Amino acid sequence: MSLQKKATIIASFCAIFLAIIKFIVGFSSGSVAILASAIDSLVDFVISILNFLALKKASQKSNEKYNFGFSKIEALMGLFESAVILLIGIYIFYESVMKIYNQESITDLNLGIYIMVFALVVTFVLVLFLSYVAKKTQSLIVESDCLHYKSDVLTNFLTLLALIIIYLTEFYIIDAIFGILVSFYIAFSAFKIMKKSLAFLMDKALSDEVVAWIQTCIQRHPEIISFHHLKTRQSPDKKYLSVHLVFCPIISLLNAHKIADDIEDKIRQNYKDDKWDIQIHLDPYDDSEEEGN
Repeated sequence: MSLQKKATIIASFCAIFLAIIKFIVGFSSGSVAILASAIDSLVDFVISILNFLALKKASQKSNEKYNFGFSKIEALMGLFESAVILLIGIYIFYESVMKIYNQESITDLNLGIYIMVFALVVTFVLVLFLSYVAKKTQSLIVESDCLHYKSDVLTNFLTLLALIIIYLTEFYIIDAIFGILVSFYIAFSAFKIMKKSLAFLMDKALSDEVVAWIQTCIQRHPEIISFHHLKTRQSPDKKYLSVHLVFCPIISLLNAHKIADDIEDKIRQNYKDDKWDIQIHLDPYDDSEEEGN
């Protein structure tokens, strides 16, 4: 089993465990912040399970029907996840406003504080683990998972802080105020994931810095008269590059092919942490206008 899949399974178990205990304490104490955190953990569990299924599908090799594989499933899941997180933020905001309106209080603060301390520690350790996996595997799904668990760390911390302040001051409106603040942070996090996922789905080009480096790498070869149709894009697990190189018509195919291989090798060496799909077309003259793209 891949490290990404193991990470999503571990995240799923942590999420459902925390959701159960938060629901119990939230209903018993009457804290909207704890209940909101419980709902967040429950959705985390569902999303982590879906992420596991998406990773399983995305890892499948390309076939005759899907020539480029299934890597965009990760981006689709990231988009879905960001939409769910945004809905969570809206729900927390609504519940917080209703708590202020109804002037509700909290009972059994001690139990709520103990549970939130425990939830904070568990979630913090989980975030460290997911950050390590996301950095090592470059998986968008794991990165998205890690991002919303980071929001859980903030949610748990602010909820704990609110309960402590309420315990000391009996100023119960703080529970709702912290809920509103957390809802705005969650919405902001959701838009970040959504933006990145859409970039993958829309085949956004690689960064200007990477494209400029590739152009410089090509121009270092005096045998290349010019180049055109340089196109790049990135999927969650791979970078794509295609380009047409124009050579003198009398150059041998063998020499032109060696130059193309040299360019490809240099790109892979310079960005060795990334997987590449590189397609280089060899032209005996500039046919960019004829091809019309």
